Amino acid sequence: MHLHSGLLTLWIGWTFAFFPNRESPDVGPNDLTDEDITTKAILRAVATFMEKNPLPGKPAFKPGELVGLRPLTPTSLFKAYFRANVSPGQFNQAIENIVRGNNDAEHNYAEDSKYYFHCEQIREGIALFQDYRDGVFTQLKESGGKMDISAYETAQFNTGTALHILQKFYSNTNWVEMGRRTPYRHLVNAKEAVFPVAPPASRTCRDCIPMTGDILQCRRNLLVDNLLTSGYKKSNECAAKPQGKCGHGGIYDKAERESPTGGINKETTNPKLSPHSDLHKVAAQLAEDATVEFFIGPGFGLLDSLGPTIFRKFFNLQGYTLAFVIDTTGSMGSEIELVKTICISIIKKFMNSPDAPYNYVLVPFNDPNFGPAIVTQDVAYLQAQIGALTATGGGDCPEMSMNGLKLALANSEPRSNIFLFTDAGAKDFHLLDEVNMQAFSVQTQIYPMLTGYCSPNGGGVEDNEYEKLAKMTGQHYTLVEKNKLGTVLGITELALNSAPAVLVQVTERTKKLLFNVDETLTELSISVKKKNNVPFYFTLLTPWDTRRRKRAASLNGKVTSLVNTTSFQVVKVPVTKPGQWAVEMSSLDTYTIEIMGKSLLDFSYKIMEKKNGYVLPIQGRPAKGAEYILSVAVQGDSDKLTLTQVIVLDEAGKKHATYDVNKSTDSRGELRVSVPVKFDLPSFSLGIAGRTEKGNVFLRSKPLLIHTESVSLKLSEGQKSTLIEGTSLDVVVVVTNEGPDQTFTFNVKDERSLMKSFTPSSALIRKGQKATLTATFIAPKTVAKQTSSLVTFTAKGGTSMNYLKSVVTMVPKPEEIPDEDPPQFKITKEGNSCRGIRQSLLRCKSFFWDTTFLAWDTKSGVTVEIRQPADKTPKTSSLNCDDSVESGVHRSSCKYRSDCCAPYVTLILKDATGNQNLLKVDFREKENYAG
Repeated sequence: MHLHSGLLTLWIGWTFAFFPNRESPDVGPNDLTDEDITTKAILRAVATFMEKNPLPGKPAFKPGELVGLRPLTPTSLFKAYFRANVSPGQFNQAIENIVRGNNDAEHNYAEDSKYYFHCEQIREGIALFQDYRDGVFTQLKESGGKMDISAYETAQFNTGTALHILQKFYSNTNWVEMGRRTPYRHLVNAKEAVFPVAPPASRTCRDCIPMTGDILQCRRNLLVDNLLTSGYKKSNECAAKPQGKCGHGGIYDKAERESPTGGINKETTNPKLSPHSDLHKVAAQLAEDATVEFFIGPGFGLLDSLGPTIFRKFFNLQGYTLAFVIDTTGSMGSEIELVKTICISIIKKFMNSPDAPYNYVLVPFNDPNFGPAIVTQDVAYLQAQIGALTATGGGDCPEMSMNGLKLALANSEPRSNIFLFTDAGAKDFHLLDEVNMQAFSVQTQIYPMLTGYCSPNGGGVEDNEYEKLAKMTGQHYTLVEKNKLGTVLGITELALNSAPAVLVQVTERTKKLLFNVDETLTELSISVKKKNNVPFYFTLLTPWDTRRRKRAASLNGKVTSLVNTTSFQVVKVPVTKPGQWAVEMSSLDTYTIEIMGKSLLDFSYKIMEKKNGYVLPIQGRPAKGAEYILSVAVQGDSDKLTLTQVIVLDEAGKKHATYDVNKSTDSRGELRVSVPVKFDLPSFSLGIAGRTEKGNVFLRSKPLLIHTESVSLKLSEGQKSTLIEGTSLDVVVVVTNEGPDQTFTFNVKDERSLMKSFTPSSALIRKGQKATLTATFIAPKTVAKQTSSLVTFTAKGGTSMNYLKSVVTMVPKPEEIPDEDPPQFKITKEGNSCRGIRQSLLRCKSFFWDTTFLAWDTKSGVTVEIRQPADKTPKTSSLNCDDSVESGVHRSSCKYRSDCCAPYVTLILKDATGNQNLLKVDFREKENYAG
């Protein structure tokens, strides 16, 4: 039989419940997205935790003092909790990872109804959520707080996926319509009572009422108020909307106009997208409340299940790491004592700062050995370990510094400070890209401090690997003569800034640089460096000095000199007046100038791409010349900021492209814009400009260099990421080269060593062509709990390199659930209905009627039988079915035909376990039976 052509058409990519983020198409100003719900819930949960756990020696908080902040943002929360200007950078990183895991689920599991509670997959959705939650909790608990940063990143991603499932319950089921105004507790706590689910044969919805403007009025379309149900939306595993069942609804639901028309989703406030749009805010609030319970629910949330130590670490609340990576080869013999003295001096400075380090890491490196990493919170112990270092061995000049940095990064918190001390080049230079990728992904700053250099490949000191690394991480690189490290020790003051805000970082030939200072800045540091050794000095001019030519002394001696060498000078000064300031050099030359201040006014950004209806953050580095959406969020303690420009800066820090905007902080304290961009530079950084509440211009930049690449890595379409115990899984990555013909080497790394092999190890990819990288993962024969591993795929060619991160999840073998659900059906076409004269006894044999329908079952094949005995079934009747299996769903496409003397039929639909459903068609009209 021919299957009805429109029946299985899929609307790939548009499976939204709440929309993922504000960059999503069709999101209205009053809509609440997954990102909104998740972020607000995390802030409420963390604020509640902070209220109950004030800093040692600080006064207690009153109930609601932090939770009730208006607006409640990461910036306002940290300022109130620390009672000082402390940046929430590490906390923001955790939120971004969780939101990303939530958003990525929209794309990764677009065809899996369980992740959305579509098609009455309610029991299955609850079990899936609980598996994710239990897996995260178990992995965190077993670690005892000792997992490395990659493992915590995996836990944050998986938490986001779990929250995606949890939140969809409220937008896609009828929990809200039943009048429930508290979360479904069984979802987040399996010990709570289970609410009954509507059986498959139960009718749950009626047709909605057509209104003007092509809108359906669906306020009273539900037929059940004491059973859980959800909307049906077609996918690979959900063949159609059964008779009498609710639809998902909205213009992106292809079955919206099939009876029962309309649907029940509450994902937006737009009635064209959400039939129950009037309940959107109620559903979003319940999703937020349930998310709060996920984290701090009494007795079952993450906090009570795992304890405050892991809770702090999970959200990066404990702060950053101060790390030292120290060369201990023989060539450092004349200065190892000075390095040790400097490190201890740095520790003493940091331990007394407003946001002292959470912990410390020490990694010595030699050749060929490096490590081990010493991780501690005990300052005295760290000082003793530093004091015990000696300089021996090494042999040839280049040393294993990159391996030392890798080890430090793996054991440090996000957004940390790493000081590297060496007098030699990196023998493991080939790891530079990997170190940069690792540092960039966690926004950690690396300060290379050199007292010499020897190239591993015979090159010169200009733009060496350490200088490149400093540029990539947006920090200072210093090279001084032996035993003169003390002259640049002041640079460590810059890393002490608890609320760093970079205004300008530029390299240019100039004698004078003008810059704007706003009233949120409390202090400035001005760094001026040049390549040659010609002596220079600079004058700092405040707004009232612009017509005078006084030295920095015009600030009444408030200038503090931090570094003062022939080619490098750094000063720190309090901000006395906002307005236009200037740095004026003593001679025209090429200088690298950085203006940095202390302020909570800063910004974050996400480079996003459109794909199958989604707008999600990119993986890896952006492709040169490709089109993206740049999302910029301004953070600060002023709720009346105005953003006027988003700026793309070249590698030297000069303006390359500007995007004019005019956006003010909204009622929620959020200032966020999205602009379409195309990055055509090999590397770039980003900045913003705007005006404060008092009308002063503010400037901020992120000097971390973003590299564009000609090679990109993408998971193949439909790629699975779940690995059942005792089985294997192939993960296929498509590598595309838009640059010159080149040979790429591939690498795959996963944190739990699940990968057995990958192929190929290298491949020649010509311009505009693709190659396929396949990695095979094998799960143990038994897996007690769901466990995930973060997998990093890299492709490196002669001129480009890129990477892709993905999560592979191991799960136990699914428990066999008794099949108690009968097959479902959908009438897809009705022929002549035998109405009127066609049913008369004299003429009925000359007329025929038919009905075409689809029957399906997710567990086994479907058989269709005529219920009437053979002697009562018209000889002219026929039943023909074609069977198929698609994505695990067993389908039977059937057509029943009969003459009009029997204008009725009852068909029995059975599955392999004997569950059955009845399909009845009846056109009888008694008044027409007489001839």
